[in-house]
Amino acid sequence: MKYLFSLLVLITAAGSAGDFSLVPGGLLFRPLAANTFEPRVGFVAQSSANKLRLDIGNSIDLIQYAADSVVVTMGADFFTYTYLRGEQNFHFPVDASDYFFGFNFNAARSTDAGRVSARLRLSHISAHFVDGHYSNATGQWKDSRPPQVYSREFLDLTAAFEPAALHGSTRVYAGAVYLYHVDPKWLPKTSALLGAEYHYGLAGSLNLFGAYQASFMKVRESKTRHQLNAGIKLGAWNGRGIELYGTYFSGYSIHGEYYDVQEEYTGFGMNIDF
Repeated sequence: MKYLFSLLVLITAAGSAGDFSLVPGGLLFRPLAANTFEPRVGFVAQSSANKLRLDIGNSIDLIQYAADSVVVTMGADFFTYTYLRGEQNFHFPVDASDYFFGFNFNAARSTDAGRVSARLRLSHISAHFVDGHYSNATGQWKDSRPPQVYSREFLDLTAAFEPAALHGSTRVYAGAVYLYHVDPKWLPKTSALLGAEYHYGLAGSLNLFGAYQASFMKVRESKTRHQLNAGIKLGAWNGRGIELYGTYFSGYSIHGEYYDVQEEYTGFGMNIDF
């Protein structure tokens, strides 16, 4: 806490040379559309299996400092992404749930070439099986997979660029993740990602969009995780609205209790941006 207080003092002192504000509204660094580990309110339903991912959470910028063409913010992230199994009579028992929370530090600058932005997150993820993973009929954990300890604390740095020549329609980015603590302890501590997003505004507040991310990691073996989303957003691209999209996923599972399981599926998703 003393470090956060020191940061507040420094930003406040610098406020005489720029514009300082608390809880400015909106996010300086827009969540990456094809990255699972982002704050969302929505779901993804797999098309080839009766499985559902439910996302609940939010991220908020708490402090902002702006001077000339540079804006800096500090915020917080709190969200979950949960795996549900579909059953008869519209029942969706919860199999596994992952909890993500931490702080983020963001910066953006507008130049003649385009907008440059970056986000550094200091975060924690823990994963847990829930009662839907237990079979009352057999008295055993489903898939012969009992609970295991999975948690990680990490630094996540992403840098992005939006070319001015493309009028803000495109964002490309690259990032790296460093796990300074992880269980199981034998898991590699580094991974990397590359991605791109494109949106095209139609009449009114209707946007077509596509996004792709490749995440490079090693668990049992080196494997690239692919995620591709494409669909429409009803509402301003950088504001509130509803996203409806199709998705393709291939690679190691995003859920910590299944960290060494490889998956491939297509599906349909919905997000509510607020």
